[in-house]
Amino acid sequence: MSMFRLSRPSPALVISLIALIVAMGGTSYAAFRLPAGSVSTRQLANGAVSTAKIKNGAVNGSKVAPNSITGANINLGTLGKVPTAGTADTATSAAAAPIAKVQIITATGTSGASTGSGNVASATATCPQGTFVLGGGTHLADEVAQTTDDSYPSANNAWTANVFNGGTGTPTFTVYAICGPAAATG
Repeated sequence: MSMFRLSRPSPALVISLIALIVAMGGTSYAAFRLPAGSVSTRQLANGAVSTAKIKNGAVNGSKVAPNSITGANINLGTLGKVPTAGTADTATSAAAAPIAKVQIITATGTSGASTGSGNVASATATCPQGTFVLGGGTHLADEVAQTTDDSYPSANNAWTANVFNGGTGTPTFTVYAICGPAAATG
């Protein structure tokens, strides 16, 4: 029987074994012993950081881009009340002092039938004594035939509107005056 004889390893075998050991050792070193701060955004692949991988509480207001969060991103049910609005649910009025009432006064006008070139009618809603006109407007009964020529505050704390009727009927219109008490100045 012949005896198996060991020969010296070839230089190629020695180099390949050293390369294998270094490669295996280097990979395990990189996978388990990365120094702090050694990975930057350049080494991260797109999409590598997911929501699940972000630590709870790690993102705060200083880390969020301005105007990037909208009301659709916020669960409004989780928000508490503004501290100064704590009694809003049980408040009996909207202000500490009573607010003077605003009144809406109306006047009705009738547009005469058109004589071919149209007809303009006017009506005025006058505020009660001690109040002042704050605004006003009109409501047309026939928006197809009628148009408001102009609508404006007029003398004696009133609101006046001139309505054009281009139709054959005699529709009505309403003028509104929003009246409020004189504000204290000082």
